[in-house]
Amino acid sequence: MNRTRRALLLLALLSPTLLGGCLTNPYGEVPEKLALRVRLFEDVVRWGALQKMYVFLKHADGEPVEIPEGLENVRVTGYELAEPINEIGPFRWRQAAVIDYVLTDRQVVRQIVDLQIWESEDNGITWYRTTPVPEFR
Repeated sequence: MNRTRRALLLLALLSPTLLGGCLTNPYGEVPEKLALRVRLFEDVVRWGALQKMYVFLKHADGEPVEIPEGLENVRVTGYELAEPINEIGPFRWRQAAVIDYVLTDRQVVRQIVDLQIWESEDNGITWYRTTPVPEFR
């Protein structure tokens, strides 16, 4: 009996670890080029190159990119996925991220939720963000 209890206890302690391996990869079914694009956007935000966020938007040919002033005053302190990327239509995907940041001139800590819609018009070759980039105020 004592041996059975030990085996059950061991199984109970190891089961979360063993079952954790069964979790799916959040990028598992995501097109590879989209997954790379989304990760690159996350890196741009995390490392503070906020002017580069506008490169990910879809712009009409010849349309100038308007980058707002004051982005140098923003320091991102956190970026976490609130909703993992998932398909919402053919060549249309959505994810949400929570971005924590500080306005350095006033030392004001803020948080925004960034809802991202990513689309491709060329069967997944090129991906663009169709929702506006977040405004840091």
